Amino acid sequence: MILFLVGFVGGFLGSILGLGGGIIVVPALNILGFNIKTAVAISIFSTIAVWSSASEKYIRSDLVDFKIAVFLGSATTLGAILGSRSLVYLPEKVIVLIFVPVAILIIYSNLVGYRSSPSRSVITFRRLLFSYIFMVLSGFASAIMGIGAGIFKVFAMDRILNMPYKVSTATSVFLIGITTSSSALYYLKSLSFDPSYASFVSFGSLIGGFLGSRVMILLPERVLRFIFSFVVSLLVIILLIRTFK
Repeated sequence: MILFLVGFVGGFLGSILGLGGGIIVVPALNILGFNIKTAVAISIFSTIAVWSSASEKYIRSDLVDFKIAVFLGSATTLGAILGSRSLVYLPEKVIVLIFVPVAILIIYSNLVGYRSSPSRSVITFRRLLFSYIFMVLSGFASAIMGIGAGIFKVFAMDRILNMPYKVSTATSVFLIGITTSSSALYYLKSLSFDPSYASFVSFGSLIGGFLGSRVMILLPERVLRFIFSFVVSLLVIILLIRTFK
């Protein structure tokens, strides 16, 4: 029951905010006694559950920008490849100290970035180039710290590409599920991974993602921005405690 609730909360918030739910599931499972690698593996499957249940609603509501999803996904993947190969050379504390001010900037920009009326996105070459470079660096940092790049994807689409906030969130959810599928295949083949735990968490994430996607469409943009900033603030605190304890 506890695993189901962990998955439900992660799926609900993940689908609303475009973060996939991993930033909730991983620390929660770690507190419950799972080692960090097992928690990450379970989180991968819960993220796919969120993607499958929430994306259907977002696609039918015409909130997913497939071209931008592919574009930013390639940048994140490139950064993640570089980051995973640089992990042995860079101390985690240094990366966290770089990440924290960036996260604070994202929180501030998110809170002051409310637009009273939906804006029409005008995507220029300069915006595309800047967003691509930003997402390569984000994928690099995400791979090193073991967190998803959802907060960076939402920021890049909302503040750099000037896309509507709900479209940014929905596209992020769609993209996160796609990029984590390959990792799931690896964990299924791992002898140290017990899929029975993942089934309880994933079922909760499936229900949470289904309900969260319906709630997200109804919530005002201002409320979504506030919840996003609150959850990212918790992530910053968790990272600092985990790194410097």
